[in-house]
Amino acid sequence: MRDFAQKWTAFPEWSEAELLRDGWRARVVPGLSQTLVSGALDKAWAQLGPEGAEVGLWQIASPETPYRVRIARDRALLVSPEAMAFDPGWHADGWAATVADNSYAVLELEGSETRNVVSEATTADLDAGSPSAATLFAGLQSVLLYRTAEARVRLHVESGYLPYLWRWLETRPE
Repeated sequence: MRDFAQKWTAFPEWSEAELLRDGWRARVVPGLSQTLVSGALDKAWAQLGPEGAEVGLWQIASPETPYRVRIARDRALLVSPEAMAFDPGWHADGWAATVADNSYAVLELEGSETRNVVSEATTADLDAGSPSAATLFAGLQSVLLYRTAEARVRLHVESGYLPYLWRWLETRPE
């Protein structure tokens, strides 16, 4: 049997992880409810609850209430500070919902230099925005990028890529 510890290091304990840099900080946001919704989104929202805004690239969401992060025309991530009650799987009216709490890690960047850090990681035109929050970020595809305040950014990244993104931020030149 192979010893995989030689190839992959164990994930750190993210609950208290924090990077403090001049003008910005990064931390992992634990405990958010995340539901991946695909298909007829308008019908899904009617059943899952229409509350909360839909956000795209660089738009601002209210983190105190549920909101929808657009990924594509027929796909979005429903994010909530509280657990969401829904029936997972395919629904007869053309949509599916899947628990994604552990699929995406959520990283928050905050501070006066946050926009500069984000601009270094992506070529997306932040001022133009996009209905979809999915973008290339630090070489990773399909990172969801939006804000929860003027100088506070949230990134949803596939959980397996969080150590890479954290290391990218750690080693970024000041």
